[in-house]
Amino acid sequence: MRTFFTRYLLTLFAGFLLIVLIGIGLLFLSLKTGFVLSVGDVEASIERQEAAIISAETVSAELIPKTCEYAVVSTTGELLSGSMTESEAAAAWDIVNSGRSTSGGYLKLNVKCYFPIQREKQICIVEYSSMSQFSSQFLRGHLPVPEIVLFWMILAAFLFEIILLSRFYGRKISHKLIPLQNATEKIRGQDLAFEIQYSGIEEIDAALQSLDSMKTELRLSLEKQWEMEQTKKTQISALAHDLKTPLTVVRGNVEMLCDTEQTEEQKEYTRYIVKNADQMELYVQMLIDISKAEAGYSLQRKDVNIRAFLDELYGQINAFASVKQLKTDFSEKNLPNTISVDGSLMQRAVINIVSNAVDYSPEHGTICFSVSVEDNKIRFTVTDSGKGFSPEDLRNATNQFYQGDFSRSSKLHYGMGLFIADSIVKQHGGTLVIANSPVTGGGMVTIEIKIEIC
Repeated sequence: MRTFFTRYLLTLFAGFLLIVLIGIGLLFLSLKTGFVLSVGDVEASIERQEAAIISAETVSAELIPKTCEYAVVSTTGELLSGSMTESEAAAAWDIVNSGRSTSGGYLKLNVKCYFPIQREKQICIVEYSSMSQFSSQFLRGHLPVPEIVLFWMILAAFLFEIILLSRFYGRKISHKLIPLQNATEKIRGQDLAFEIQYSGIEEIDAALQSLDSMKTELRLSLEKQWEMEQTKKTQISALAHDLKTPLTVVRGNVEMLCDTEQTEEQKEYTRYIVKNADQMELYVQMLIDISKAEAGYSLQRKDVNIRAFLDELYGQINAFASVKQLKTDFSEKNLPNTISVDGSLMQRAVINIVSNAVDYSPEHGTICFSVSVEDNKIRFTVTDSGKGFSPEDLRNATNQFYQGDFSRSSKLHYGMGLFIADSIVKQHGGTLVIANSPVTGGGMVTIEIKIEIC
């Protein structure tokens, strides 16, 4: 990086020297061509006109060099004629009369110089600048003296050089930073299989080497974590299946116990056993569902008669809705005879969404279910009459174990319903969209799957 900035400063300095040399060259060329008149040129022109001014009957502007002002004064300093004002002529007379030839010290810019020419009983004082002048009257009237113009030109060119070089070297350093930016983007996206591309700048390459080491350690850590997760999932799945055997034994023995003679107290204990065995079986099934959803269901896609599929689905929806005395509203549009899906899994995905909608709907509310086919896509939409999803729900509703509103969430789902539905839909190559209905204000969940219409 030090070499980079040293190169920048050297280039900047070299450019400044070049600008100064070009400026001096332009001034020298202007002097040679007569575009700019030096002080020596003006004094030489005055000296050439001196004899004519002395011998002239009357001093007129034609006798005076064009870059000069003049005043003809008496021997007592009274202004007789000329292009100077009375005050200017008086100041010029005082300077000449005191034996000086300039109006200020050497450190003062654009000092006025005076060239006195003695005539019979009068003096012609010619005023000229101590700096060079443009030969054009228009430029003299609208621009400062050439030296000042040259200074501002050099300054403007230097500022332009700074901007130009800063942009050029800025682009170069930005290009050098691309490997660092790419590496951080890859790591942020958890893409750890890339090779580090070095920039050639020591400091940036040191940072890239650190990122390379971090990438390697992170990859190893993630691989180890992934292996542990896979082992844990396998163990949970195996444990869930193993628990089904003792549960089956418990349930079988309880059912046999129910057929024996029991006191009321014994019957109460038996009911407790049955109830908790059912609850344990539900927990085991939930663990199995989690394992299947994470590992991916065994998809068996085939042509399904849509009429039979929907009739069975409507029956299940009505059964769920009747628990809370909800009304159901079904609508269909552009349905083909058959669709290619895994019927069992797709019904489960829809029922999970309906179960969620029932939980969110108030008693005597309405569950709307619509199915339509358009552009080779089938859409199942479930809309409830609840208060809708919160912004947090819209972001997290399909996450595992997410329960947005505990007061309305089912004690039986544990935040798995939409997660499982989303997993099934994704395996079908579709999308699950969660939103709020613009009509009812309730929650609206849509399954959209691209299908081959048979």
